Amino acid sequence: MKRFLSFLLALGLVTAMVGQAGAVDFQEELRKLAQENAIGYTTPLATAFGTCMNSGLYHTAKPHKLLGFDISVKPSAALVPDEDKFFNFIVPTAIGVPMDYFQPGSSDTVWLDGNDIWPDRETSTIFGPDSARNIAATGADAELEAGLRAKGFSDAQIAIARAQPQWNQAINNIPAITTVPGLNLDGLPLVLPQVSVGLIFGTEVMVRYLPEIDAGDIGKVKFWGVGVKHSISQWIPLPLFGIDITGQYVMQQLKVGEILESNHTAMNVQVSRRFGFILLSVTPYAGFGLESSDLKVDYVIENSGNPQLDGSHVAFDLDGDNTSRLTVGGRIQLAFLTVNADYSMGAYDSYSAGVGITLR
Repeated sequence: MKRFLSFLLALGLVTAMVGQAGAVDFQEELRKLAQENAIGYTTPLATAFGTCMNSGLYHTAKPHKLLGFDISVKPSAALVPDEDKFFNFIVPTAIGVPMDYFQPGSSDTVWLDGNDIWPDRETSTIFGPDSARNIAATGADAELEAGLRAKGFSDAQIAIARAQPQWNQAINNIPAITTVPGLNLDGLPLVLPQVSVGLIFGTEVMVRYLPEIDAGDIGKVKFWGVGVKHSISQWIPLPLFGIDITGQYVMQQLKVGEILESNHTAMNVQVSRRFGFILLSVTPYAGFGLESSDLKVDYVIENSGNPQLDGSHVAFDLDGDNTSRLTVGGRIQLAFLTVNADYSMGAYDSYSAGVGITLR
């Protein structure tokens, strides 16, 4: 069973993070980035992880009876909007060009704004196109002219400077900037194992767990989650006509490779109504939840193309946009076999499903 569940989790992560035919190693690409651009590159991942990890937490609002249980597998997918597949690459804000180019013997420097030198800086986040960009310094010529004017150069002096080879030399010394590719994904899929067991007083505990496993190109993966659900409807002194209402609280953590740790919390209220018989039933359910997610990133820069950056330590925390979600879904139970599917609307919309064995 452990080997089977490990395969399922690794399959979901590999699909999400290795890309088509393993074309992009996201850890290798991330290690090329300085912190500011690493933040832009990975920011959507914090929300995507939060969306998937907090999906599939329930398929009915009715808690198990004492020692009742279910064992299930929960695939889910977070849908990443197009605007989160790109970010503006951060470039140096000040580029110095020696004034000696234009005033021989001068020790002064003309400072150029990097945002104007590289005006088109849109590039892939981790979910964006799987091709790197060379961001050309298309604004260098105009920015150099503006910088010289700020130093007091007249139109005539600028015309003379342009006619000298030093002008093109100064422009050519401002390089294009190479970005890193994304994984070319429309969303993040995950597959998670889940076990729920009933306790006394309308209470149920949920566990999601896998020991550290090797997920191939991704590296080591470790995952755990715990939650508790309690019946609210049992305390309501009114007839509810078979409607079950519960509250749930869940904490989870996922570690991916050597550089990512993702932590999540979820609080939700669930409502469901079972229709049918002992051997065959249908249960529509819905829920509203408050949630949070964060992503910790920690690595050493390698192969950045800038020897001054290589070897630098990068570490930062990102909060996902996950704050609330509304879920609607349904479950079919045939004897001890249950199958469910639901849709959630939140920071990222998501789909979740489940298949498992249930004993009430």
